[in-house]
Amino acid sequence: MSHPLAGIKVLDLTRLLPGAVCSMMLADMGADVIKVEDPNGGDYARWMPPQIDDQSVFFRMNNRNKRSVIINLKNTEGQAVFHRLVASADVVLEGFRPDVLRRLNCDYEALKAANPAIVLCSLSGWGADGPYAALGGHDLNYTALAGIIGAMATPQVLGGQIADIGGAYAGLSGMLAALFRRERTGEGAHVDISLAESALPFALYNWVEGVSMGTAPGEGGLTGGLAYYRVYLAADGSAVSIGALEEKFWLNFCNAVGRPDLVTLHGQIDKQAELRDELAALFAQKTAAEWEAQLADADCCFMRARPPAAIHTDPHLIARGLLGVFDDGTPWMRSPIRISESDPHISDDVPGYGADTDAVLAEFGYESDEIDALRSAGAVR
Repeated sequence: MSHPLAGIKVLDLTRLLPGAVCSMMLADMGADVIKVEDPNGGDYARWMPPQIDDQSVFFRMNNRNKRSVIINLKNTEGQAVFHRLVASADVVLEGFRPDVLRRLNCDYEALKAANPAIVLCSLSGWGADGPYAALGGHDLNYTALAGIIGAMATPQVLGGQIADIGGAYAGLSGMLAALFRRERTGEGAHVDISLAESALPFALYNWVEGVSMGTAPGEGGLTGGLAYYRVYLAADGSAVSIGALEEKFWLNFCNAVGRPDLVTLHGQIDKQAELRDELAALFAQKTAAEWEAQLADADCCFMRARPPAAIHTDPHLIARGLLGVFDDGTPWMRSPIRISESDPHISDDVPGYGADTDAVLAEFGYESDEIDALRSAGAVR
């Protein structure tokens, strides 16, 4: 088996979700990911409830195939240790606000002095510059700015972390592109990823509609305005989705539910409110399971809305081996990126806080007495 990133060393300074997912995907592709954690608790995600074996379930899910070292980057000797690791590394991934690395003497210029070929990827909320750069933020704020929340008829908290995970994938793409360029030119790079900007492509269709057509919230083609691309409630109160945008799918749906009279309403924009009422009444006649059975072979872009706790029981996801739950209760999810001859090792083996400090430092050339001295000086733990 040949993993595409085998031999690549990654120093991961990030905490919480976006960076963890990003570096986990690197690890799944074969990279040696070393979590560099501070001596004051490390990655906050370690301690979030719920916990299994004194570790957060969220942390366990997103930090497989990594190692952990504790380095005090506020200590000058700790900074020197980090620079020594950087000299033999390929990638540094960080998720601080802009200017934090500069205060720690670990910004791109400092890292480039240690290793001109280093790739630094910065995952920040708003990007390296601009009027919001120094502000705090979370996924909710980033998707609010991107127009995703405002596209809904009833603005509300989204059912997933769009900017956080989108930012993880943007960071992954940026790092891989920078590494590819380095292979050809020998040049390192600083990859600047904004989580807020990573949410923008998810709003692309809504934005174009709003600018070019003046579409109001909730009336866009993909935000509920079209009756045949919408969520409805079945008789048991469960949600179902119909996404019959193309006429062939709509025809299949109408025939499958015995309503050929609705076929001609597909392209009539002025009839969508009437059609929404018709479909709401129709879906309310049967349970979600009954609709699923009736439309399973209709090829009409129908799907029940799964509650989050049940998605790992879906037969398609089981067949694809995408996610599941270990015996100890830790959920796992593999990357959707599939590369031939590179099947990632999925395990519940996650690094203990600082468990690999001595081993990693030894790999980078430190003798045991040097490590003891660094520990005594408060540079490492």
